Amino acid sequence: DGGMSKFPNNKAGAKYGTGYCDSQCPRDIKFINGEANVEGWNATSANAGTGNYGTCCSEMDIWEANNDAAAFTPHPCTTDGQTRCSGDDCARDTGLCDADGCDFNSFRLGNTTFLGKGMTVDTSKPFTVVTQFLTNDNTSTGTLSEI
Repeated sequence: DGGMSKFPNNKAGAKYGTGYCDSQCPRDIKFINGEANVEGWNATSANAGTGNYGTCCSEMDIWEANNDAAAFTPHPCTTDGQTRCSGDDCARDTGLCDADGCDFNSFRLGNTTFLGKGMTVDTSKPFTVVTQFLTNDNTSTGTLSEI
């Protein structure tokens, strides 16, 4: 809902792009928590810039890929859900979130023939990617133990 239920003053909602967040805690988002991100706004063009605040949340890159490379990357945060940040809390290396994440990339881990044209996963043909989120007790409410 773009944050409308959490922030009653937010009348725009997802239709107008509010409620976005990711683990890089972007500060170029124009509305955060239903409020304009104008404090400290430094315009870089007529339609872009950065403000004093960022918007952070955990992020899961399930399949970032092309014909020759693929990775999946969890980016956890120390907070639950979307959180407005400022100052050091928005910083890439010391902020609320792990902006770089801990990715799994088969090529970098030594399997240079796993993904690509004519390889184990032949990227010249259609294929399906399945990602499972397993919990310690195999229920949907258990603690995440494996991806």
